[in-house]
Amino acid sequence: MPCEWYEKDGIVIHVNRGRGGRKQECKFCHSKYSEGKLCDFPIGNGKTCDAAMCNSCARTIGRQNIDIGGGMKRLGDSIDVCPIHRDQVTFVVGGKTKGE
Repeated sequence: MPCEWYEKDGIVIHVNRGRGGRKQECKFCHSKYSEGKLCDFPIGNGKTCDAAMCNSCARTIGRQNIDIGGGMKRLGDSIDVCPIHRDQVTFVVGGKTKGE
């Protein structure tokens, strides 16, 4: 994640994570990447899949603001799923499940 946005008491904070660090390998296509994502699909007990993947293999299905405690919120955090879980996602819009 190259940068993050936070908010506390109405003040917005930008944190630039830079481009440094070693490259990782995508679990799915095995390409090397420096800016990737973790799968956010819930697997139970409050945990998520967390499979590390490149941006090409990830599917972003939405964005959310997360309360991280101490009055701080992380803004615009992406919700991403891996190739294994992308067909298991259910969307509910206006009280109806996608496809109803």
